[in-house]
Amino acid sequence: MAPMVMALILGWWLVAASRAQQLPRPSLSLHPSQGVSMGDNVTLRCHLPRMAAWVQLWHNGTLRFNKEKDKEQDAAEFSFAVTNLEDAGTYQCRYQVSEPLWTSNQSDPVELVLTEPTGAKRRSYVNLVVVVVNVCSALLALSSGLYFYFNGCSLWKRRNESAGVTPEMPESVQFQGPSRDSEDLTYAEMPAAIPCSQPPTSPTAPQSPVIYTTVRTDLPR
Repeated sequence: MAPMVMALILGWWLVAASRAQQLPRPSLSLHPSQGVSMGDNVTLRCHLPRMAAWVQLWHNGTLRFNKEKDKEQDAAEFSFAVTNLEDAGTYQCRYQVSEPLWTSNQSDPVELVLTEPTGAKRRSYVNLVVVVVNVCSALLALSSGLYFYFNGCSLWKRRNESAGVTPEMPESVQFQGPSRDSEDLTYAEMPAAIPCSQPPTSPTAPQSPVIYTTVRTDLPR
């Protein structure tokens, strides 16, 4: 039984293949052929070499449309709007005749390629220009701030030098002499220099202040 079924299937396939070879292949064209963007309407036109009863449109190997056609027409059109990325890909068409019921081979494939719309390209370019301008403005503001900062510091330093104000560093600690009392305290005299950020208002010579500090020592008696 199984060999008979296989023979029937093989015979049917051979007959279908021979009938398909007897029918000339159709041709498929895409309009517009390029520059298709999301939301555009496209038309796929299947050109038939002979009168047909049915015309099929295949997309990536899957049947998408099966259209009954007027026998007097030599072409079948399939129009639709591109609404998603899955609409892109390879399209082919084929046709069927009713007397006898034969099906042609598929046409040569055509490729539907989606391109970025002009408006999106323009928006991307404008966004890039805006980013570049913002970065340049930030760098210009930063460089201007640094220039004014260092220029102000330089002017302040020159002003202090012209006024004769020079910072003095405190000398090493000079002990006046150890002195001990009943509380084990030692007194020392140290000169101190007080930095002055403003120029002196009078030409009087500044006096060196004296700071006394108390240091507690716990020495064994």
